[in-house]
Amino acid sequence: MRRDFPLHRSEPPMTPPIPSDDGAVNEYNLANSAVRVPRVCFVNGIRVAGIEHAMSASYLSLLIERPVHGIYNKTAGKNAGSLVDLAQCGLDYLQNATARLTSRRHAKQSVTIPTERIPAFLDEVESRSVIWNRATVALLRQVVTHIERDQYIVAHSQGNLITSNALFILEELLGAKSLERIRVYSLASPAPAWPLGLRVTNGGGGRQDNAFTNDLVALLRPHNFAAKLGVDQFRNAGDFRDHSPSAPVSLAPHSMDLIVATHNFLKSIRRDLGLVPELSDEFLNKCSTIARTAFPEEKR
Repeated sequence: MRRDFPLHRSEPPMTPPIPSDDGAVNEYNLANSAVRVPRVCFVNGIRVAGIEHAMSASYLSLLIERPVHGIYNKTAGKNAGSLVDLAQCGLDYLQNATARLTSRRHAKQSVTIPTERIPAFLDEVESRSVIWNRATVALLRQVVTHIERDQYIVAHSQGNLITSNALFILEELLGAKSLERIRVYSLASPAPAWPLGLRVTNGGGGRQDNAFTNDLVALLRPHNFAAKLGVDQFRNAGDFRDHSPSAPVSLAPHSMDLIVATHNFLKSIRRDLGLVPELSDEFLNKCSTIARTAFPEEKR
């Protein structure tokens, strides 16, 4: 039975923060929810302006009735900036693919880290690890700082490369046990690999995938490409579907909002949060409108 939750807000909210710095972390809570367990992070994909990131995170906070901590993956801008963004994606992808080679070694590392040692620990990690993306550093800091809490991460497009790279570093430093309270929701993921310790069968929090099977970006994930060719046994559990009408892969949609509206992601995360999984299209549109109009028109 479908039921729409009420918006827990008695007065218009203040304008949510619009990030400008790469790796900026801000809280978005248009539902005015005081429930902070689990802690939810959102990492955006390629070519996303600060205002677009803020609206997506605000929209997500309404849909899941939780504060959302947005981690901004900054775009380099138009024209030549597109090449910079693509180059960064290439480096993230390379780091991601090669990290899997050593993932099995880290299963028995100790996860213990004294609270007072966390700031120094993170500084040491940043100085000794090769990390191409400031958003990866920011996410790693968030995850380690809240290592004793249940954490959900929602990642779209390149945000999956950022998330997987941060979790590979976490697994390398603190072992697979550090992933037991972390769950990832992938939207249109191109990430070729994820830490073995993240799998539920290995004691981790697991990952749920959502993608259009004719999306060129999602096909950069070898498991998705293999499934497209008929070899389906390696694909992660999730919701995979052709966009209708079926089109050449280069023309398939890559929009986060479209995946949220058409895939099982929203049902899955709400069910995992103990919420009624079904929401009406009318209510989705209402939340989208609220998220958009929370920002001054001149900034949209």
